[in-house]
Amino acid sequence: MIKKALLVLVGLALFAFILSKVNLKQVWAILQTANPWLCLAGFLSLVLMTFLKGVRWSYLLRMQGHSYSAWNCFLIYMGSLFWGNVTPGRAGDFMKVLYLKEDLGIPVGAGMTSVVVDRIFDLYLLLLLGSLGILLYPLGFNPQLVHLVWIFFGFLVLVSFLAFNRRIGEILIKAVFQRVMGPSLKEKANQAFGEFHQGMEAFFSFKLILPALLSLTSYLVFFEGSSWMAEAIGLQVNFFFLAFTLSVVNIVSLFSFLGMGTRDGALILLFGLIGLSQAQALAYSLLILFLGTLLFSLLCFFCFLAKPIRFKNPF
Repeated sequence: MIKKALLVLVGLALFAFILSKVNLKQVWAILQTANPWLCLAGFLSLVLMTFLKGVRWSYLLRMQGHSYSAWNCFLIYMGSLFWGNVTPGRAGDFMKVLYLKEDLGIPVGAGMTSVVVDRIFDLYLLLLLGSLGILLYPLGFNPQLVHLVWIFFGFLVLVSFLAFNRRIGEILIKAVFQRVMGPSLKEKANQAFGEFHQGMEAFFSFKLILPALLSLTSYLVFFEGSSWMAEAIGLQVNFFFLAFTLSVVNIVSLFSFLGMGTRDGALILLFGLIGLSQAQALAYSLLILFLGTLLFSLLCFFCFLAKPIRFKNPF
């Protein structure tokens, strides 16, 4: 709990520091020029992106033999995003497991498999796009970074093989379960691990190509919407560079509450490489904060109200 509180405080402190270093009058002047229709289009792209992720999760569940509509998955996805945004540590994903237990009777360990695989698609795609961006746009980066990126690619492949190998993966995943659930729930952790590993069997299939394509499509929609938001305040940013930038930003935003401080700093650094001012970068960051986090979280909250969780005996 203390670590989570520190993440909030560090993020807020970094955000306050950035605000003190940027000309806020220029930032406000830029925001006042925002095209409302492009902003709306960017906001709706976030909703469409999330719906496509709901379709992806519904398909993953179907691969395991469970029937859960894309609409239900979308509402749950939105609700989990709300709780993930308002709670430090982005714990909203665990809510999906509770929904599966309550609605479909899927044990916690087995339900966790589709949630983990679903999140892996997002994480891998962001890591790959971010790495490709460094290779395509080295700009002011140290040339040694290119070699490190290739090493990172190899590391991702190695970790993937280790995690999906039954013997090695069993050791790694079991350790995670025991650490997360604590020594007092060791027996439950072992049971959940067994269910999780059994649930993974359904995903050793070429049918994962469709979820991969849905992941790529959802992020292309997101990047296009983000480019509209950039255009709304007069920023001309190459689509592929913006995709690379937002991939990095989405990852670093995980380390602070609502991405405050980390998102702003990353945008100022990366946009500075293509000649955009700190005021322009901060204006874009604040637009993302308002539309992509605060307003979107409000919509997510209404989706949660449309399909609330009952929290009956989570284990």
